[in-house]
Amino acid sequence: MADNFKTLFRLYRQYAKMDLLWFLKDTRYFLIQLISDVVSGGCTIAGVCLLSIHFENFTGMTQNEILFMMGYSLFIDGIFMVFFIGNNTGMISRIIGRGQLDHIMIQPVPLWAELLAQGFSPVSGSPMLVFGIALTYYGAKKAVIPINLFMILLFLFFSICSIVIVMSFIYLLSCLAFYAPAAAEEIAGVGRDLFSTLKTYPLGNMRGIQKHLFLSAIPVGLCAWYPSMLLIKAGKYGAGAVFVPEALYLPAAAAIFSVITVFTFKKGMKHYEKSGCPRYSGFGHR
Repeated sequence: MADNFKTLFRLYRQYAKMDLLWFLKDTRYFLIQLISDVVSGGCTIAGVCLLSIHFENFTGMTQNEILFMMGYSLFIDGIFMVFFIGNNTGMISRIIGRGQLDHIMIQPVPLWAELLAQGFSPVSGSPMLVFGIALTYYGAKKAVIPINLFMILLFLFFSICSIVIVMSFIYLLSCLAFYAPAAAEEIAGVGRDLFSTLKTYPLGNMRGIQKHLFLSAIPVGLCAWYPSMLLIKAGKYGAGAVFVPEALYLPAAAAIFSVITVFTFKKGMKHYEKSGCPRYSGFGHR
C-alpha cells in the first residue's frame, strides 16, 4: 500500500509538470480560461446574492452568511477543477462509454491511483480554487466567523466530505455506462450540472420531503448549505457545537455514498470484464 501511495505522488508530479508545460506553451488559452472561470464563478453566486438583497432572510441566512456559503461552494468547485477536471476523470461515464477504460487498466499502476492522478491540473484548474478561497475568506470576515486553526481544519474536513459526496454521486450515476455505453456516455455531466446549479441555493426555509431529498438521495445540500451552516454555528458557539449528531451526518453521508459507489463500480467492472465496450474499434473510441 505504501508503494501505491508513492506511485500516486509520482503521478501527481508528472501530471502537474504536463499541466505546467501546457500553460507555458499556450498562455493565451490559459488566460481566456481564467477569465471564463472568473465570469462563471461570478454568475454562479450573483443570482442568490441578488435575491438575498431584495428578499432579506428569504433563505434563513443573512447576506454575509450567504456570501460565505457561496465561497464554500466555489471552493468545492475549485477542488473538482484541480483534482478531477483533466482527462475526463470527473466525467468517468465518457471513459467507460467510449471504451477508454482499457487505456487506464493497461497502465502498470492500480486503477484507483490512475483515476486519482490523471485528472490533476494544479495550474489550469487553480483559478476557481483561488477564487473560492478568496470569497470564503471575505465572507467569513463579513459574517464575523473566526479564522483560526480549528476552523480551518474543520473547513478542510467538511470540504473533503463534500467533494467525496460529489464524486461518489457522479461515479454512481456513471456506472450506468457499463450497461448502456451509448445512452449513458454523458450522464456524468448531468450529475455535475445538478450540483453546479442547485448546491448554491440555501435550504433553510425549505420544508418537507424536498429538503430531506436534497440532503439524502440527491445530496446537493450537503455540498454547500449544510456544511456552511455547521461552520457558521461552530464559529458562533465554539467547538462544542460541532460534536453533535447533526455534525456527524456529513461525514457519515460521505462514507455511505463512497461505500455504495465502490460496490456498484466494482460490480460494473465485472460486467465490463465480460462484455467490454461494443463502441471501441481499432480506429478510435468512436
